[in-house]
Amino acid sequence: MGMKPGAGMKADAVVVGAGVVGAAVARALAVAGRRVVIIEQGVPGGAVSGASLACIGTHMMDEDELPLLKWCCDEWAAFAEAAPDFEYSRCGQLRFLKQESERRSADEWIGIETAAGLSPTLLDPEAVRRIEPELTGPIHAATWSPNSAVVNPFLAVRRLLEAAQAARATLVSRNPATALRVVGGRIAGVETADGPIEAGIVVIAGGPWTAKLAATAGVQLPIVPRKAQCLATVSVPRSIRTVVGACKAEGGVDAGYTQIQQAMSGQILFNTVLEGGVTAAGSPDDIPEVDRAFIRDSIATLLFLFPKFAEIDLLRSWVRYEAVTPDDRFLTGPAGPDGLFVAAGDGGTGFVRSLGMARIIADLVAGRESPFRRDLYDPARFDRRAAA
Repeated sequence: MGMKPGAGMKADAVVVGAGVVGAAVARALAVAGRRVVIIEQGVPGGAVSGASLACIGTHMMDEDELPLLKWCCDEWAAFAEAAPDFEYSRCGQLRFLKQESERRSADEWIGIETAAGLSPTLLDPEAVRRIEPELTGPIHAATWSPNSAVVNPFLAVRRLLEAAQAARATLVSRNPATALRVVGGRIAGVETADGPIEAGIVVIAGGPWTAKLAATAGVQLPIVPRKAQCLATVSVPRSIRTVVGACKAEGGVDAGYTQIQQAMSGQILFNTVLEGGVTAAGSPDDIPEVDRAFIRDSIATLLFLFPKFAEIDLLRSWVRYEAVTPDDRFLTGPAGPDGLFVAAGDGGTGFVRSLGMARIIADLVAGRESPFRRDLYDPARFDRRAAA
């Protein structure tokens, strides 16, 4: 297409946002034969997608979503086989238990996932160290999920966009969509600073900016921004083989969450958020400093598990805002005027679910039945619950 907004740019579908979800949606629609324009306010993957630890797995996620999560893991593996390298590594995931009281929750998750055809197991500390030799901290036990993987978030977004562009999608970056265009009750495209892009389908995959754009068409979405923080050490020789997290249990790791892994670059990436894993809402347009308490808790957890890293220097920290819904599930599906769809509300798990959200949107646009439960992600679900 090669045109700029304002020069009569037209498409079948406009995808707003070139993070991992928008890139996945654009790829799915373009491969299905739609003329797609992807419009991004900054650089592709430059917001929360690039700040993600980009874990892809099924372990201790959401029982109702397991069929979709399994499909997503397989799709990522297939994409890694077909696309140029984006540092996909099926490294597995450990979830540590600090005390016996977490055992019940671990057993319940293992039972749920085993019934779904997965193969998690519970390991004693000696067995854990055969998988992760440097994890010498005084843990009680750990669960092991071998199907988890990680990717380089920047490269993964780039590969999805390249696949979309190979199917003739057009990427417009550094050009925000400022409003939705609605004519006669139907979506008619988006407005940009350089002029309109006409399209009968618009998919907003703008993460924490999604609600603001939807509101320009009178659509109210229950999405709020939540601070996501991370730390990285200097590069060190290969030391951590897996993704290490905390057992999902009431009171486990002080009811927060943690994730630790080592990038291909050698940097150790880690975060620990206590007190329920929820930080204060803020503006996605602000880039504040990392919280001091977050730094303290993250380092304490890293050294509890890996005491040998006590002398490693901290290199960098970063903050971005992820999109969160009241039930921590995506809003994916039609919203408001005919032709408008949303795919946002990742709750910090956008990478694993992105291909599934793209499949749901592509099926909806094509008028096909989805193989997944759409009701879990229906943007209108909160309104229905409120009216019941």
